[in-house]
Amino acid sequence: MTDPQNAPMPPVHGSPAPGTPEVVGILGAGRAGTAFARVLLKAGYGVDIANTRPPKALRHHLTIHAPGAQAVDPADVAARTREHDGGVVILAVPQEELDEVDPDWVSGTVLVDATNTWQDEILPIWLEGAVIRGEPTSSAVAEHFDRARTAKALNHISHAEFDDAAQLDLPVAQRRALGVAGDDDAARGRVMALLEAMGFDPVSLGPLAAGVVLQPEGPLFNRPLRREDLLPHAR
Repeated sequence: MTDPQNAPMPPVHGSPAPGTPEVVGILGAGRAGTAFARVLLKAGYGVDIANTRPPKALRHHLTIHAPGAQAVDPADVAARTREHDGGVVILAVPQEELDEVDPDWVSGTVLVDATNTWQDEILPIWLEGAVIRGEPTSSAVAEHFDRARTAKALNHISHAEFDDAAQLDLPVAQRRALGVAGDDDAARGRVMALLEAMGFDPVSLGPLAAGVVLQPEGPLFNRPLRREDLLPHAR
């Protein structure tokens, strides 16, 4: 019997159509953020991407690393996504810089937490407390960005592998599997549908706390996974 949480996903609401692509926002234009952008563009999405540089300064960087992505001011990263039922924004900034992200920028969106905690990284106080207590970092991220609906995904695959791992030409069951955790069922489902559209096999792990297995040093981090590897960790 198919697990209802991991049944084939319906199309993303507002999914790309000729001339009117859905736009996904990305906060962070480093190696991970630009890798996400390239795959989204290849899948037919529009991409608005922002980081600490002014949009004018970011455009040349994107021309090289994510041609076709639009450089925007951080405050506008969700502006076009909101035209599609709230929209999706991927959080791909170093955790040490999370205090530089205004929660208002992602208010009303589905926020994909693709961040990780690394050794010797200086964390915001609100996040460091969660790490010390042994709590999943995404739970702290969700509390901090409480006007968005947070899901954990995209953090447990290397940016260096991301372009090649996304396989739109393969049947879903033959693709690399990626886990998704989130307390909001609709938000989690939306992220799963987006990952499938990007060329992966998405697997629901259940609530946000279940995403702890996706963190560095967890059993699923940076491994070429199949669905059967992820399902035992679903709650």
